[in-house]
Amino acid sequence: MSDQYFYTRVWESIPNALPWSSGGDPNAKGDPRKTVKWIDGLRGIASIMVVMTHLARSWDYDLFSPRDNEEASPRLLQQIVLRIPWQGRLGVTIFAFLTGYVCALKPMKQARAGNHDGAFVTIAKSAFRRPPRLMLPATLAMCISWTLAQFGAYTVGNRCDSGWTRAASPDLEDSLYKEVIRLFKNFLIAWTNTDFRIHMVYDEHQWALLPLLKCSMLIFIVCAATALCKYRWRLFICSILVLYFHQDNQLDRETFQIQALYGMILSDLSYEQRYKDFMQSATWRWPRRIVAWLLLAGGLFICSYPGEHPEWAPWSERMAQIAPYLFPEGTNWAKRWTAIGIDLFIMSIFLTHWSKEFLSSTVLLWLGKQSFAVYLLHGTLLRTVLVWILYGITGQPWVSSTDDEGNVIPPPWLPHRGPWVFAIGIPCWLVFLYSCASLWTNYVDPLCAKITMKIEKTFFEEEDEKGPELIPMASRPMPTT
Repeated sequence: MSDQYFYTRVWESIPNALPWSSGGDPNAKGDPRKTVKWIDGLRGIASIMVVMTHLARSWDYDLFSPRDNEEASPRLLQQIVLRIPWQGRLGVTIFAFLTGYVCALKPMKQARAGNHDGAFVTIAKSAFRRPPRLMLPATLAMCISWTLAQFGAYTVGNRCDSGWTRAASPDLEDSLYKEVIRLFKNFLIAWTNTDFRIHMVYDEHQWALLPLLKCSMLIFIVCAATALCKYRWRLFICSILVLYFHQDNQLDRETFQIQALYGMILSDLSYEQRYKDFMQSATWRWPRRIVAWLLLAGGLFICSYPGEHPEWAPWSERMAQIAPYLFPEGTNWAKRWTAIGIDLFIMSIFLTHWSKEFLSSTVLLWLGKQSFAVYLLHGTLLRTVLVWILYGITGQPWVSSTDDEGNVIPPPWLPHRGPWVFAIGIPCWLVFLYSCASLWTNYVDPLCAKITMKIEKTFFEEEDEKGPELIPMASRPMPTT
């Protein structure tokens, strides 16, 4: 009997030992407060995709096309689905969705419970905290990159045979005074510039932070405007806003505003009792799973749409032919298709429990915890440490020559080392990147949080435990869903 009991206990413990097991309470399914961990797991996957994309941009840009040229056969990593991590666009789009989902989660919970005062206080505090929580660590990362540039850390990056790396590696002005002025100007570019074609030179990957900040403010405004609405009308308003941004052909509307609103819609849905009942219903279990798998397959296929030369493959050429009927003229079709694919993929997660458990695994949760630090640091470390591994530290020899007429001939770009250096160097660099990100998360982020809290205490008025009464008692609506 004891052996059978021991065997039973071991057998039951296997699911909790699997990498995708969160080890949580199985009765917590359907409770967004206890299953929100999957958000961090999805964030971890998004950060990895951002890094993989920039590696492909630097040294294998052909992965952005369905094949190397019109006549060549597709490589393995250019095939449908397998091409997704390398061709870009997904990471930032997922970050925008997560911004909308997380920013709306607590206000929607409070509004649904009838605690409208609490919802408005949450919105006010969250909106106040958001800018310093983004700007402080990003500015510190920019200053680190600026300091490295002054000591010549980007010299090799400016001379290597990777065109994208050269374009993203900052060169130096002819005096320290000009460099200090340029540092301040680039801070303004990072946080005030609305032209996405102009990037901050010390770390151009920070271009997405200002749109993400604007997305959070959009969600706070919509939450405040609809906190007193019934669920169905709040859903209607958000849907109208999605359609409004869909018809707008300005750059990246599908990447930021639409995804943030989609995140708010699903965040609100996670508290809807009818959704919880549907997820726990045995009657709808298999239909739900079938629909989820279809959404997953469709989302992965659509996300495979190439960013370059879609006409080189029959499947992507057909999608390009359909695009004018779905998207406004002048939009980026690759980004539009990616947004739709991600929306289908995320909806498939919403319809299944196992996907949330997978995204709540220990490894993905750890990766998600480091995601913001990875986003801030990977560009600088790629153009310094990784470039040193692949090309050498000095960037020498780098000697110009002259022709018979006395014209200066620039030296050829530094060639990268052999495939074995890539095979060993990139994994070692990834370990170094995530080690630095872990230190950043453990020390820099808490410091920025303390500074933000200090600013908040200085600026905010003192209040009692219940908070200020924002809505007169007589005009408060009864809690409804």
